[in-house]
Amino acid sequence: MSTLNALFEARSVAIVGASDNPHKLGGRPIAYMKRLGYQGDIIPVNPRSKIVQGIPAIASLADLEKPVDLAVLATPEVIVESIVKTGIERGIKNFVIFASGYAEIDAEGLEKQQRLEALFEGTDARLLGPNCLGFINTQTQLIASFTTAMENHPLKVGHLSFAGHSGALGAYWLDKTIRADIGVSKWISSGNESNVDLADIVEYLANDPETHVISLYIEAIRDPERFEQALMLAKQKNKTVVALKGGKTAAGSRATQAHTASNTRNGVDYQAIFERTDVIEVDSLSEMIKQCQFSLSGLSLNGGRIGVISISGGAGVMLSDQLTASGLDVNDFSEPLHNLVKPLLSAHSTTQNPVDLTAAMVAQPTMLGDVATALIQSKEYDGLVVFMGLMDSIAENITQSLLDIERSADYPVFVIWMGGKIDCVQKLSNAGMLTFDEIPELVTLLGRSKSK
Repeated sequence: MSTLNALFEARSVAIVGASDNPHKLGGRPIAYMKRLGYQGDIIPVNPRSKIVQGIPAIASLADLEKPVDLAVLATPEVIVESIVKTGIERGIKNFVIFASGYAEIDAEGLEKQQRLEALFEGTDARLLGPNCLGFINTQTQLIASFTTAMENHPLKVGHLSFAGHSGALGAYWLDKTIRADIGVSKWISSGNESNVDLADIVEYLANDPETHVISLYIEAIRDPERFEQALMLAKQKNKTVVALKGGKTAAGSRATQAHTASNTRNGVDYQAIFERTDVIEVDSLSEMIKQCQFSLSGLSLNGGRIGVISISGGAGVMLSDQLTASGLDVNDFSEPLHNLVKPLLSAHSTTQNPVDLTAAMVAQPTMLGDVATALIQSKEYDGLVVFMGLMDSIAENITQSLLDIERSADYPVFVIWMGGKIDCVQKLSNAGMLTFDEIPELVTLLGRSKSK
């Protein structure tokens, strides 16, 4: 089985078109790797500079003393072909090409891409791109990308990986993982896929011991059989795959053709492939991030019985309706649980599921923890949803109660906190709790999780 280890785990990298300006295309990868402590060799390639960002530079790949593991081309497309020829002649096996202007543009661009592809025929060299944002390996801090998502914040090292056809959407994904404090393993933008395609990348990630959950943005499935085999490998390796599919409509398909030269309406039944390989399909990056967080937590929804604790009677009604409509069960308390919960509530609360704590919780801040403990210990539910709104005056107490609840539960605990204090919600997220701003996003996740 072929792998892409030499590409994505390269120990030496040449940046062709290297710039002293850390904000330019050829300057970002060097600046990132210097700042983050990449332990491999960085070789800037620039015919006009002997030193780039404090590192000795060479004029051409032909001047390499020995082949590097990877060449990253941050150059205009008009000179890409000649640089790749030189690199292959010099024994370089892996390339990343940022430049656009290929098959995604017009017939002339397609011809240029075909000439580029021909350079790799009959060799074991690999190419990521063209028209891509490259890739990131947080384990080694190899940053073969010019994305701006990491300008102010480095990525936390972890076990969530991304691969997709859109570099920009991938950058937004990076930003969301940073904000959610999720650890990332690999991030890969495949672009036009003239040599390395998404099937190759999924196979690599399925075999990668540092990747536990794989998230994908998919436009075209170019080789359905190979793609399904890669997804099946991920399933066999017990790795959750979460996918966002673009180009489902005629209008979307036209847009993807101009984006990455992808034909999304090529007769491939992607939904059937997803069903056979247990891929979880989502409709937004926000849904993707929440689903990945849930999968990374190691928790699972082993049944459909959901306990609901709310500060709002109206929110309890909405949750009951939407959870039930998604195939979940908001079952009422047994008599023993009813008798246990009743004395914990105010006289104005009704003892039922969902539990409405009412505004009495302000005067009795331990109520939330007491009621949640009773529901958890009853073993009558498979998951617990807690709805909060505002409550700034006791927000710190609520936060601590929620953290205590999560630690005591042997099943998932989810929090919806509308208008919650930002630092308190962030504290919950940093502790690994899944927090939501709105009801529908959580209900969708629970419905999917129950069905898997």
